[in-house]
Amino acid sequence: MKKIYLFVVVALVALVSCNRNSFQIGSACHREIEDEVFKPNYQSFTTIEKQFTVVDSSYKFQAVIDEIDNQMKLRGYQDSKERPNLIVFYALFPNDVSLSILQRTFRGLGKESMNEELRRIKLRKGTLLLQFVENDSNRPIWMGYAAGLATPQTNVIDERALRIATRQIFDNYKIFAKDYLAGKPTVSQVLALK
Repeated sequence: MKKIYLFVVVALVALVSCNRNSFQIGSACHREIEDEVFKPNYQSFTTIEKQFTVVDSSYKFQAVIDEIDNQMKLRGYQDSKERPNLIVFYALFPNDVSLSILQRTFRGLGKESMNEELRRIKLRKGTLLLQFVENDSNRPIWMGYAAGLATPQTNVIDERALRIATRQIFDNYKIFAKDYLAGKPTVSQVLALK
């Protein structure tokens, strides 16, 4: 009986250690989004690859593009190549990367005291970075990342890992399209039915 329990415990530990969904997920909001006066007025978006480094062409970027498209449409946005309100940049870093994040802390009930600190974090191999930029003003409004997508031995990033990581990043994106109502079909869904 003890052997069975030992086997079950070892199997669970092995399963948890091999779980590819345990990515390091994080996000950072642009300072104006956290202000109470910020009223998002976005309805459309487009997706663009940001090339920071030379990346192996075998990566399946279409998985990231498709997932960004799906997640934005679920939030009421329309994909538009002509004057979109938001530009969603994505980049994939196959190696370790250091990232600067502005961290805000508030003290007091009425947010009387605020402290801002720029801190650097080191992210594991295989980091997917999404950045949302307002098209008219060229200001960043939100950024999310998933690190640790690459397998430790081979540094390979598979399509499934990219899809899951993109979805998990979007779990932190809370800005819906202007006039979005939950359960109400979006304009793009109505047009798809015609």
